[in-house]
Amino acid sequence: MNLPLLKLLADWTARTELILRLQKKRLGVDDTQELDKSLGGKVRELSDALLESELTFLVRGRMVDMGAGRARKIESRDTNADLIRDKSKARKPKKWYSRAYYGRINDLQGIIGYQLMESAIRAVKDPLEQ
Repeated sequence: MNLPLLKLLADWTARTELILRLQKKRLGVDDTQELDKSLGGKVRELSDALLESELTFLVRGRMVDMGAGRARKIESRDTNADLIRDKSKARKPKKWYSRAYYGRINDLQGIIGYQLMESAIRAVKDPLEQ
């Protein structure tokens, strides 16, 4: 069990969840607060050498991020046809998830890389000092 890495990953997951909530609020993504209620993260230790961080939310959150799907209820066949013809009324992507999340992945890679480098230095340095 690697407690420092488990704590690091748990902190990263909590911070990433907070950043996603702030991005969602800043961009005005969730009108009904259902996406906010569904957003959650958890960290699991699958084995001694394998940790997993999982962030979950409703699938429609990805649709908003990509600009896919429909933004509002379509009331009739005529309004549906108007939406298809008029691209200016199409749903615009609101990048609340992808930019923030993948930026955070880069931060995690940097932190873990730095810790691995420090432990490698200690592994070489400590036996030489004794």
